[in-house]
Amino acid sequence: FIPERDYFDYIYLRSDLAYLVGKKYQPKRNHINRFRQEYDDYRYTPLTLDIIPQCLELETKWCKENNCSDNEDLLNERRSMTYALQHFEELGIMGGAIWVGGEIVAFTFGAPITQDTFGVHVEKADTDIEGAYAVINQEFAQHIPEQYIYINREEDLGIPGLRKAKLSYHPAILLEKNVAILHHV
Repeated sequence: FIPERDYFDYIYLRSDLAYLVGKKYQPKRNHINRFRQEYDDYRYTPLTLDIIPQCLELETKWCKENNCSDNEDLLNERRSMTYALQHFEELGIMGGAIWVGGEIVAFTFGAPITQDTFGVHVEKADTDIEGAYAVINQEFAQHIPEQYIYINREEDLGIPGLRKAKLSYHPAILLEKNVAILHHV
């Protein structure tokens, strides 16, 4: 068994993500405050069946900007995300969206893993809207039921920007995952 860093899960205290207290979160608070000043009419809403088409529109825009058609991992993520959104009620998925004006600029969703851990599976935002990722992250953490002490935001797949972003939220736990290799004798 060999530890595989690209697949370690980032596990945070829900309260850390929801309230961003302390000096180490000052850059995040600044980012969010700039967003709130620029988009003072923004609002957070829970994910419901009727807004899924707008979420999928944002995903389509995100995919064009990130060349999904050239990346098998992103194509697979898109397929599974679309399926999950189309079946979110029966899958027990909980999510939220950030609106600016009449348009969704960020959305996220996930599901409980255990009694005290909630898993965030997807987070997408309009990359042209600075701070949208930070705001959906904080708002969703504030709206997840308080029984969840931890939020598992999954792995970074070795993507440098994603790793930097996930580390910048100061995980409480980096959950080691291993690869099993069979040696023939």
